[in-house]
Amino acid sequence: MKSTFYLIVQFAYISYVYSERHRLQFVYTVLTKPDGFSGPVFSAVGLYDDRRISHYSNEEQTWKRDCSDAEIWRYTEEPQDSRDWFINLVNTLTNCTSSRCDGLHTLQRRIGCEVEKHPDGSVMNVNVFDEYGHDGEDFIAFDTDTMQWKDKSPKAKETKMKLDAYRFRNQYLQAYLNNCTDWISTFNALTSTPPALYMFASEVPHDQSKLILTCLATGFHLEHIEMNITQNNITLQPFSSTGVRPNNNQTFQMRTSVEINRDEKQSYECHVLHSSQIFTKSWDGNLESRSHHWAAVAAGAFAVAVLYIMSLIYKNRRLNDTVSSLFTPSSPNLMGSPALCSVQWVCVTTDGSLTTVMKNKPGKETYRRTL
Repeated sequence: MKSTFYLIVQFAYISYVYSERHRLQFVYTVLTKPDGFSGPVFSAVGLYDDRRISHYSNEEQTWKRDCSDAEIWRYTEEPQDSRDWFINLVNTLTNCTSSRCDGLHTLQRRIGCEVEKHPDGSVMNVNVFDEYGHDGEDFIAFDTDTMQWKDKSPKAKETKMKLDAYRFRNQYLQAYLNNCTDWISTFNALTSTPPALYMFASEVPHDQSKLILTCLATGFHLEHIEMNITQNNITLQPFSSTGVRPNNNQTFQMRTSVEINRDEKQSYECHVLHSSQIFTKSWDGNLESRSHHWAAVAAGAFAVAVLYIMSLIYKNRRLNDTVSSLFTPSSPNLMGSPALCSVQWVCVTTDGSLTTVMKNKPGKETYRRTL
């Protein structure tokens, strides 16, 4: 009872600032086809919490589902707009044809919803969206309350008038977005996996009186996690922490270590707050209690190594291969000089023969890589 009360107090501050957030969205990218360009002109992916759950196959011209759980897809569905509808729209906006265009232009769409919850599970905020970007700028967005479109650019006024006239399509979009939050609940219930916890100790070089005690949490999906190690319900200052790292199966892991006295092996526990739940693991005092953690550690290291190797493999790929690989949570924007973009989009810029991909928040570049 005392321990439970302590944990509630211990995570009280976290409860004020921590919220659980889930997002289900479908992201479309459509490109015009300039002379000499042989890459795909259309791509689409479904994402749940930035994990790919489905994608559009241009070869088969149909959606392919990466997540095969039939219960998940009983009520969930991808938007019904066809590939040709998007291609015709971007060609109309850019005065291009299916066979000829003066330059590379983009049309992007994000449709879905986001639910944010308090630590007790109650809903804090719900956001639904269906919005388009054109050539790197916000273009037009759907208002579910009025079933009308809001132009975000002077160039979107004519498109707004056309989309407003599609009454049945707008009714469908309203119903689709209203159902989206229910689909999030289904995905969360069927894919949520609690973290597996392990505790192990290792000797400190050059100091036989000390041990390094480590807690490992692995196999969880939602990235946000809080972890600490306690002795007799007193939180110990971390010696080191890896932060959240990817495994090679779309899950995550995290490790935290503390330095302890070798002759004090009693009452150590690891406490993890994840998805509004507290998980606890006790250390048995055995230096060999690591039997299962190395596989998770190796998986995380493997995932990091793969990302590094991939960056080397793709370093010299040119524009065609770059566009072909843009199946990312965000979609590419207009070629041009490097510039900050709205938070939804990814800028694709060209410097000579190389392409640079930048994902930015307003006023801040979050990553930059040259392909």
